[in-house]
Amino acid sequence: MYTNEDLQIFVDLSQTLSFSQTARNLHLSQSTVSKRIKDLETALQVILIERGQGMKSLRLTLAGENFLPIANEMLSLWKDACHLGRGRWQSSFTIASLSSLNIQVIPTIVDYLHGHAPATHLQVMTSHSGLIYDLVERHQADLGFSLIAREYQNTLVEKWFSEPMVVVRPIGTEISGPVCSPRDLPQEMEIYNYSGIGFQAWHDQWWASVNNSYVSLDNASLVPLMLNKPGQWSVMQISMARQLAATGQYVIQKLTNPPPDRVYYLVTHLHPTQTAAHILSVLRPCLQSFAGQEESAGEVIHKG
Repeated sequence: MYTNEDLQIFVDLSQTLSFSQTARNLHLSQSTVSKRIKDLETALQVILIERGQGMKSLRLTLAGENFLPIANEMLSLWKDACHLGRGRWQSSFTIASLSSLNIQVIPTIVDYLHGHAPATHLQVMTSHSGLIYDLVERHQADLGFSLIAREYQNTLVEKWFSEPMVVVRPIGTEISGPVCSPRDLPQEMEIYNYSGIGFQAWHDQWWASVNNSYVSLDNASLVPLMLNKPGQWSVMQISMARQLAATGQYVIQKLTNPPPDRVYYLVTHLHPTQTAAHILSVLRPCLQSFAGQEESAGEVIHKG
């Protein structure tokens, strides 16, 4: 037999791929972690972790990869079951979000759920577009926001909304008007922030490697901390640009040759838990309203 603690050890180990790191994370000895994994493998009669000599890190076997979403689901169900005897049922819902969307979307969702599903405990995880698919596929997140439309097993991908990209510059920068050409933007003054594959392709047409930028970032929340000297510039989505301009410290310019609009996608599991399916149905009008849609959800990009 195995316990929920064994499952938690396995789930943590699947992320760290290190017995020593999992032991530190869970405040256990390394020998205990190793023994509990071995006991779990014995109970299931499969090998979950490949751990041969000379390997730099552990790997999940095919059986381990197949068991991981099952283990996550079992832990999630047990967590829900523990609430049954606590007086009031509280549903748990996890969103895997992008750093660039946290400020503009998450407060709206929190307020909406508080009004329409007050017994819901919302957890928000900040991640990158590619990793969000893994989180949803493994039932570690019930809803994901991504900049990438990817064909991924057991996921449903819908186009959510899109918005144009503009240039933002600190107050004090000499500008010729409300519109500028990419040719007018010196790369050595750029605060570069990755905004998707289409944006990267557009950027490569106008400038050399991003290594020539003033600084390169992979987290949009860092842009305001770096964009603070006259002459600097950054290309970003209009919603974030307006938030910065509202502080009175920045100006917005349109581009004569802009990059493609920034497109956001909703990522959900093809077979969500009952709780997740219910909360998604409650949340759908909020998501549609945010995207400026009055009726149907976005176009289904992938279902499989």
